[in-house]
Amino acid sequence: MNAFNRWEHVMTLLDPSPAVSRNALSQLRDADAARRRHRDEAPPASSGDARRRCAIVAVERQTDSSVLISWSDPTRCRYDEQRWISAKSRSAGRCALTGTTIRTGDAIYKPQWRGAKRPANYREAILASELDRFIVRLPRS
Repeated sequence: MNAFNRWEHVMTLLDPSPAVSRNALSQLRDADAARRRHRDEAPPASSGDARRRCAIVAVERQTDSSVLISWSDPTRCRYDEQRWISAKSRSAGRCALTGTTIRTGDAIYKPQWRGAKRPANYREAILASELDRFIVRLPRS
C-alpha cells in the first residue's frame, strides 16, 4: 500500500456514511485486484460521495465528444484542464456533478487517460445532459 492509498483509506474511514464504512475493508482487500484490472473493463460504480466533496470550477468544450474540466477534490486530487470524453455508462453510478443516478447505457462524460497510470478520479462520471446544462449556465468570458 503506497502513501496515497493509506491517505485515501484514512479519509474513507472518516466518512460518516455507514455504507462507506462497511465497504472500506472489502475495498482494501480488492485493491490489488483493482490495480491489475484491465483499462478497458468497466470501472466500478462511482461512490456517489464525489458529489459532496468535489468542485468543478471550469468547463471548456473541446469537440462534440470531449471537454476540459477543472476538477478539485480535497480528499483525492486536483486536475486543471483534465480531458473528459463522452461514452455510454457500463454500470450504474452517481453523477459527480449533481448526484443524479446514472443507469447503464446513459450518455456520460468520464476522465480520459493514457498509459498504465489512472487519474485518481477515474471512477467518476458526469451525465452528459447535466454537463450540457452546466456549460450553458457558465458565464461567458
